[in-house]
Amino acid sequence: MIVSNILATKTLEIEFIALPCSILAFPVLFIVNDILSEIYGYEMTRDVIYLGFVINVLAIVLYQIAMIFPSSSPNASAFASLLSTTPRLFIAGLVSYMLGNILNSKVLVKMKEGYNDKLFVRCVVSTVIGESVDSIVFISLSFIGVLPNDVILVMICCQIVFKLLYEIIAYPLTRKVIFHIRTLDDGELKGQV
Repeated sequence: MIVSNILATKTLEIEFIALPCSILAFPVLFIVNDILSEIYGYEMTRDVIYLGFVINVLAIVLYQIAMIFPSSSPNASAFASLLSTTPRLFIAGLVSYMLGNILNSKVLVKMKEGYNDKLFVRCVVSTVIGESVDSIVFISLSFIGVLPNDVILVMICCQIVFKLLYEIIAYPLTRKVIFHIRTLDDGELKGQV
């Protein structure tokens, strides 16, 4: 989350698509969320999400405090430019993080009841739902009134598609990590992949 906030200060532009560079790291949160939810369940994952929220708030508060102090460092303005945040982006990031990740975890765990042998389906569906909510909330709260609505809609759609492709490409690694962690306890596989 902290890396995503820093990367969000730069945009990634390909042809007609412009996305915050945080798109490169943010899907990792959902993959880790999938792994935690699959192995440890919703309650443990929810607690990790809350901890991530608290750590992110602490980091942002510390950045803001550090910027208040006078500095003779030649990098002070670059530091402030990179790590300062507007209240609007701060709130958008935290709200979208909480809603998207909690929803991702709930969906994955709930789907496990009926689709225990279909990890790929659970990971992809939970990510599509969680990432869609995350993208809609973050981009809407961040850019409504700042950018034209059609640009906002394109950004939301592009983010959802990019994050879905990221999840699908990373799935073999996600599956391998889940399988490996499950085998660590007494060498026995817990559940099915």
